Parts: sequence; C-alpha cells; structure tokens
Amino acid sequence: MANADFSREQNQTPGGFDSGSYREAKRPDTEAVRLTPLQQKLAGLEKALPAALAKQGTALVLSVVVMLAAFVGFGGAKVRGKYNETRQWFTTGVPADNGYALSEELTTRANTAANIITTGANTLGADSAEVQAAQAALDDFSACLEAVQNGSKKQSLTSLPYYQGSTMHALYQANEALGTVIDQLYAKMQEQAADPMKMGAVQGQYGQFNSAGTIIGNLQYNDAVYEYQNDVGGFPASMLGRLFGVQEVEPFT
Repeated sequence: MANADFSREQNQTPGGFDSGSYREAKRPDTEAVRLTPLQQKLAGLEKALPAALAKQGTALVLSVVVMLAAFVGFGGAKVRGKYNETRQWFTTGVPADNGYALSEELTTRANTAANIITTGANTLGADSAEVQAAQAALDDFSACLEAVQNGSKKQSLTSLPYYQGSTMHALYQANEALGTVIDQLYAKMQEQAADPMKMGAVQGQYGQFNSAGTIIGNLQYNDAVYEYQNDVGGFPASMLGRLFGVQEVEPFT
C-alpha cells in the first residue's frame, strides 16, 4: 500500500487561516482629546458666538469695550450724583452748618435791608444820598441773588463793575457793597434820632441784617465746595464730569 503524503495538511493552520491572512487593526492617526467639564463649557460658548466674535482678538476687544462702558457708566453716574448734591448746598446748606443755608441768610439780608431803606427814606427823605446809595446797592444785590438762585438764566450781570464772569463772585461782592452802604445809612439815621440807642423797629432790622452777615461768615459752605472741587478735579473724574454734563460749583468768595 502506497504511503500517503500528509505534508500539505500539516502546514495548514487549523480553522482555515494561515499566518499571512492576519492583519493588525489599523490605529487612528491621532487619539481623541478628552476635555475637562470647564473646557467643554468654554467650547460651547465659543461655538455660540457669531463667526466674527469667534476670533480671539475680536473677543478681547469686545471685553475691553464692555469694561470701559461699565466704568464710564458707573463712574459718570457717581460724579453726576455728587454734583447734584453739591449744587443744592447753596439752598439746603451743607451738613456741617447744622441747618443754616447760604441762600436763606442772603435772603434775610435782602429783606432787612429793604426795611431799613424804607425807614431811612421816611426819616431822611427819598432823595437822601445815603438812601439812594443803599437802594442802588440793594438792586444790584437782588439781581445777583436772583441770578444764582435761577442758575444764571434770568439775569444778566454784565453791567456790574465787579462782574467777572462768575455769578457767585458777583453775589459775594454785591453783599459786601450792600453791607457798607446799609451801615452808612443806619449811621446817618442815628444822627437824626433823639436817642441813637433806641431807634425802634429799624434797630431790630439792622440787628438781623448784621446777624445774617455773621452767620454767612461762619458757614462751612466754602470748605465743602473746595473739598468737592478736589474730588472731581483730577483724572478720571474731571473727564467723566464733562461727559455727563457736570458744571462748576463755585465758592462764595
């Protein structure tokens, strides 16, 4: 019996596969990058941006603009609020003055001066030089006071010799001038009085006139205004003030 040739069967791999038929699974060129939860959120926000904002430079510029807008808005509002408070001090008084206000005391000066002038005209005559000088000074003072109280919108003061562009300075000068002529008028009336120390109602009016002047001289209004000017006079407050229409607040000098 002839011998069978089993060589080919022995070289075959069980199961029908040979070594040459196996191929290793192809690996991807790059491995997937795992993102942290925070990075995933940032990536989502970036995708949500319009195309023009997706670029880093544009986004940076936008963030700077937003921060500047916030700074200007909040800063400007703060400066404007401080200005609104300060400009009311003429009428309401500063906290340190305990209820005394510059406008009120100046109004007292105007009213008592008018009463003194009326008495002077009855005593000395309307054509008296002292009466006429006092009336002219009161007219100028009243014009300056009205201009300040109305924001310089109703009264032109250019005809006054001491007006230099500042209504508050003009009011200060008018107050000084009024004080001088009222003193002169009262002194003239004392010359005509039977008893210079007992002059009736006009003596009380003259006392109130001078009392208001003393109060004005002791007010903290100017110190408060100077402090405000220092606060808003530097950068960036001065720039913000101009942007938000802040005007100058003047001292009474």
